[in-house]
Amino acid sequence: MVKDFANTFYKGMHKEKVTCPLCDSNRLKKLYDNDRYQMGVQTVICKNCSLIHINPRPTEQEMVGFYKNHYRNFYESIDVPTSHYIANGPFIPRANFVYKVLNDYLNHANNILDVGCAEGTLLKLIEDSYPSIKTQGIEPSNGFGNYAKGQLRGEVFLGGYQEFVKQSPNIKFDIITTTHVLEHILSPKEFVESLKSMMHESSVLYIEVPNIMSDNLKGLGAIHLGHVLSYDSTTLKLLLNLCGLEVIDFYTEGLPALTPAMGVICKKANKYNKVTYSTPSIVDQKAKLFIERILPAKEEKRNSVKKKLKVLLNKLLG
Repeated sequence: MVKDFANTFYKGMHKEKVTCPLCDSNRLKKLYDNDRYQMGVQTVICKNCSLIHINPRPTEQEMVGFYKNHYRNFYESIDVPTSHYIANGPFIPRANFVYKVLNDYLNHANNILDVGCAEGTLLKLIEDSYPSIKTQGIEPSNGFGNYAKGQLRGEVFLGGYQEFVKQSPNIKFDIITTTHVLEHILSPKEFVESLKSMMHESSVLYIEVPNIMSDNLKGLGAIHLGHVLSYDSTTLKLLLNLCGLEVIDFYTEGLPALTPAMGVICKKANKYNKVTYSTPSIVDQKAKLFIERILPAKEEKRNSVKKKLKVLLNKLLG
């Protein structure tokens, strides 16, 4: 299935070279040209802000079609979740972690929005523990979103965050959560700004994403078409800073995700924070760590052998 998908879908997707989605720089360095599913996805690092991302990447229209028609079935091997699927996945432990770190805020909240609520596990936990809190979910997958609708008292909007904001331009939430969504977003600043528009001065936002620089990350598992952007603590904080948000708490340990992850609670910043970009030495160090952690040792050795053979062949051919 993976091979067929790579050959008939990814290779046929229209792609485009873009400037860095975080800082708009065109100073990019190629890191690697393969991925978990052997599709030939190319990963680069920005020499200005050090964001690791896919470039060139499929166009926005192509990615919309990918998420609508292929993502859940390809990555999850299921279109509509079941209780068995949920019980055996990371959903309940992940929801428990988010619930725990947000518990103090839930005590004072009237409503909460979960962007990319999937099957609704987090919102269901909150409804059961805090019946007075009004819950709202946004989920682009019809199969997962309709399942969530059947589990929750609150509403679930079937569609994207942009559509939701357009339909409810003045809505505000005390708490907004988005877990393992940001790494899929082509325009991260626009996404975070949209979430910020639904916050009032005392609202909090919880974001959770894979941590591409985690010491526990090994191999190509986190590198694939679904993760168009790969964050670490530096680039995630930079994104929040650029969008006028201030970090309250940052978590890098104990997150029960399949891929090593990090989470952050933030609020609207009271003042402008100076933006600092990466130095060349930091970019080089991060690029080196990426290769060491992502590229399997056996493959690295094979590549080294290929290079030596190529040099030898060139010498023989004169």
